[in-house]
Amino acid sequence: MPNNDIFKSRLLITLLFLILSFSLHAAQRYQSSVDEANWKVHSSPIQCEMLHDIDHYGQGRFIYSSGGELAFQLHSREAARRNSVASLYSFAPFWREPEEKELAQLTISKGNMPFYIGGDLAYRMLYELQAGRHPTFHYKDWAGFEDDVYVSVSSVKFHKHLDDFTLCISNALKYGSDQVKDTALYFATDQSKLSKQEKAKLWEIAMFARFDKGMKIQLKGHADGRGRRIYNKKLSARRTASVEKYLISKGVPEIQISQLALGESRPSASNRSSRGRKNNRRVDVYIKHDSD
Repeated sequence: MPNNDIFKSRLLITLLFLILSFSLHAAQRYQSSVDEANWKVHSSPIQCEMLHDIDHYGQGRFIYSSGGELAFQLHSREAARRNSVASLYSFAPFWREPEEKELAQLTISKGNMPFYIGGDLAYRMLYELQAGRHPTFHYKDWAGFEDDVYVSVSSVKFHKHLDDFTLCISNALKYGSDQVKDTALYFATDQSKLSKQEKAKLWEIAMFARFDKGMKIQLKGHADGRGRRIYNKKLSARRTASVEKYLISKGVPEIQISQLALGESRPSASNRSSRGRKNNRRVDVYIKHDSD
């Protein structure tokens, strides 16, 4: 075979090898286009969310819960099949001078939320986006652990919604739902009307329950030992009904509330003293969550 033909043959083999190598070790890149990139903000007194859809991949979410910290979650449509490692970079957009900064080394968790970032690093991602850069996750694909995967959070249209998100955070309640505890509400003799002091206790519970659909409120009504048992049971029922009515008026769905009238059957103190009877004229409010 002439030398020229040998050279062409070797060149063809080399090109085929390079093409095959590239196909076996291709890079998968996920980033919303400039036209389709968008952010959405959902606000409430107990949680602020800033959401970004990533084309063909999933969604990035900045979340701030009252009494907690800022966090970023990356959700993927395809669940991660193994625990592994990844890098978080910050890339300048294509219309700027090339710039790449490594922000952190991360652990990938199995499931549809492979990345959860909290605290200072979540704020760092916000700062990078505010500067017009794209935080980008880099890891090996979950199927064969061969291809490089790049998932970018776009800064396009980010500034448009950042003010709404930061305003939500500044207006969020300063404590979390874990501080809303079981409580007791007390009533005057032969009364079922809530006092201002007891309404103030209920308002905090109502504020969380109206937005936290997983919160369940159980009401147990009581009466002191004076009067007939049948009357006291009805009185305790009126007390729980009064509490339920107030909660509903503040936006708590009725389906989240249950009530039980116990009358004088379960005193918390002796009915022989005025102090004891005062403690028995109550509605116990029990808070539970779906996760409990």
